[in-house]
Amino acid sequence: MDDQWKSRLEAEMARQGLDMKALSVRAGLGETYVRDALKRGRGGSLPALNKLALALGRSLDWLIAGRENAPSEPPTTRRFDTNVDRRIVDNKEAGVSTIFEVDVRAGAGGGGVPVEAFVHDEFGNSYAAHAIAAEWTLPDAIMQGVLHANPRHIRVFEVIGDSMEPRLSEGDRVFIDLRYTIPSPEGIFALWDGYGLVIKRLQIVMGSDPMRVRIISVNSSYAPYEAGADEIQIVGRFAGRFTVN
Repeated sequence: MDDQWKSRLEAEMARQGLDMKALSVRAGLGETYVRDALKRGRGGSLPALNKLALALGRSLDWLIAGRENAPSEPPTTRRFDTNVDRRIVDNKEAGVSTIFEVDVRAGAGGGGVPVEAFVHDEFGNSYAAHAIAAEWTLPDAIMQGVLHANPRHIRVFEVIGDSMEPRLSEGDRVFIDLRYTIPSPEGIFALWDGYGLVIKRLQIVMGSDPMRVRIISVNSSYAPYEAGADEIQIVGRFAGRFTVN
């Protein structure tokens, strides 16, 4: 793969009126990803390029080889309603807190199936999702004493698949703390691995430069794999779960 994709990317960014940071955030990558790729020669993995192409409404084939007809419209951007955030703050008087369940089925096997719309939150995360699936109301004692977080820091995801058995079961709802996006110390995180949103144990590969992350399942039937830190997007750290099993 030559560097012509960089020229195509810059031209399409100019056509859509996007700067490097805006495209990085829309694609669900780190804020400096596009700048580092274009100006410093870093990055450029196929999963990351696919995210950039989709964020522009184009295909990976167009980005790396220039093969595509007229551009389609970029994905619809959907954002959390700030009025809901305001109601969460006001809800303190009732002694309860409201948190969101995002309508992305977090795959503990092969991953949730991506869709064409994106939900963005105030922490810079981009979720492939149609909408907010549900609102959870929890006593403040649970938020503070168990999850140790403000409600705006927590999102809820459904688990599918069996790769985290017996730690997490299919149908569990996991509470993810958006403040923690560095896998140190290692632990369970929600992440976008380029194909879907998954729940996995993450471990930094010591000595790797640039940093690589080992992605581990609890179920030994699933082999661990590695990815560059720029190839994944860590949404947040596991804070707790709700289970019916």
